[in-house]
Amino acid sequence: MKQLLLISPQSMKESEAFGKYYVSNNVRSNDEQVMKSILEKYQLKLEIKNGYIKIKGSEINIRNAIKELIDDREIVDLRQFVGNKDFDSKYDVQFVLKEIEKIEDELQTTLPYPYNVNLFSHIYILISRLRKAGSKTNLADNDLNKEIKHNLSFYQISKDIVEDISNYLDLKLPETEANSIFEYLISSRFDNDILQTNMSTEVQQITAELIDSVSEKTGCGFMSINNELEKHIEPLIKRLRNNIHVNNNLLEQIKMEYQDIFEAIKSAGSEVFPKNGLEIPEDNEIGYITLYFAQAIEIHPRRIRVIVMCSTGIGTSELLRLKVKNTFSNFDIVAVTSSNDLSYSKKDADLIISTVRVSEKIDIPSIVVSALFTKQDIEMVQQKVNQLRGETDEES
Repeated sequence: MKQLLLISPQSMKESEAFGKYYVSNNVRSNDEQVMKSILEKYQLKLEIKNGYIKIKGSEINIRNAIKELIDDREIVDLRQFVGNKDFDSKYDVQFVLKEIEKIEDELQTTLPYPYNVNLFSHIYILISRLRKAGSKTNLADNDLNKEIKHNLSFYQISKDIVEDISNYLDLKLPETEANSIFEYLISSRFDNDILQTNMSTEVQQITAELIDSVSEKTGCGFMSINNELEKHIEPLIKRLRNNIHVNNNLLEQIKMEYQDIFEAIKSAGSEVFPKNGLEIPEDNEIGYITLYFAQAIEIHPRRIRVIVMCSTGIGTSELLRLKVKNTFSNFDIVAVTSSNDLSYSKKDADLIISTVRVSEKIDIPSIVVSALFTKQDIEMVQQKVNQLRGETDEES
């Protein structure tokens, strides 16, 4: 499939495409059905006619499909491209590495992960396509006049890179390739935010709506991240409009560590972005947004209001209070009381930690521990807190 994508829209004999795999006609037919199914996801068509086979579709969709087949998901450092079997032309790899360095030198900044990996793959795939399909690799000409006017230096760099590629391949490239590289540059966030000017009303609105929605769903306030999140949302909007996808090597860890906040952002995003005429971001993008909210949570963890309760309210309860306070820094101990006190309700606290069973007349969630507050007790309390947070998210 990668071979057919690289030469598209040219065709090749079926026998040539499958020959080196030594498979039967039945297996070949099954493989072709699988390829058709995969290619449909990229709005591409596998055409088989008179013993020849080829892939038809737009250039942008062809390159997106190639990017999925040339695996760069585990790469976080550009040096990892050297010797990588999916990027098997070492001369092309060295050339593209020098072009990325040239871009960073021209802009006097660093292109961080994942944008550096994204741009590298784009240029490498462009070179591979030009070698195989030549002038048939033309991209659609998007109207970028407004963006170019505001980012002339980026467009000039893009044109310089295209000229370097032309000289490298001894092949004249169309202007649309400069537009494509330009789209990647303005869809990236650089280490020193050199692209940032005054945020557009659109960026401000989407950021505010996203923060409001996530805050409502989680019961936490996130206004402190507004400025930094705007700087991320601006290139994200460009990526969505330019059909540029990014990888996220931390995605599974983010989902595991911040599952509740990830799901809240995903839910909020499915409402906010379409309302503003944009596609719903992929999980990779949601993962990066999650990091901004997670940082706010780690800096200002949600406070848990706790009542410490004992049979008498003195002695053992004071010992328990000290142990709880020293163990959980995000607990606010609002009261120390006896089990006979029935005056408290949900408006007063989030949790009761008690050495005796709490009366059913008190509607505050509770957990029974020993006065010595052992390691097992600590684990039980942490599980209870996680449960309470989960219930709060579901209610939101």
